[in-house]
Amino acid sequence: MQKATFLKRFVIPAGIPLLTMIVMSLIYHNSWRIRSDALQQIVAHISAVLLFVSIGFGMFVTYPMAFRRGASVGERIIACLVTPLVWNIKEVVRVSEFFTFGECLYYGLNQIFVLSVFGAFAEMGLCELICRWRKCMRAEEPIKIVTPLPLVAICSGIAAFYVILLWGLGVHFFYVYIEGYKALFH
Repeated sequence: MQKATFLKRFVIPAGIPLLTMIVMSLIYHNSWRIRSDALQQIVAHISAVLLFVSIGFGMFVTYPMAFRRGASVGERIIACLVTPLVWNIKEVVRVSEFFTFGECLYYGLNQIFVLSVFGAFAEMGLCELICRWRKCMRAEEPIKIVTPLPLVAICSGIAAFYVILLWGLGVHFFYVYIEGYKALFH
């Protein structure tokens, strides 16, 4: 497989979900300007879903595209984390209007962002296995499909999903997060 230029193997794959996130965020946050209530609700709901999908599932576009274009493992990982990271920075900046700098940084470690990162790694692990399998099926080169790191990534994402969202319906993790806040800022 030939290695594409940095633009093609990194910027474009990372840019698709990032651009989607930015555009959908702008549409969602400005949908209140639409005069028709029914149309405003439709636009808000569709843009919110696409915003969520770009942040939470953009890896399913970015990773395979970067893989096929010859990006290194590091480039693929960073490309997949661009959108969730930019979204988190945007949210930290948004709350900086109300909280101190330290509190804003702590807010950046909230359960939604932590879950988005662990979910991203799980999705990348799954994409890695699928991309290797497809590469093997095309007989491009014999490679080992299942290795420990993608499996660890998938399992860590599943474990994080359980701890952050399912364990006591997310309440227990939230209490741990709040106790950390109180220990640091009170």
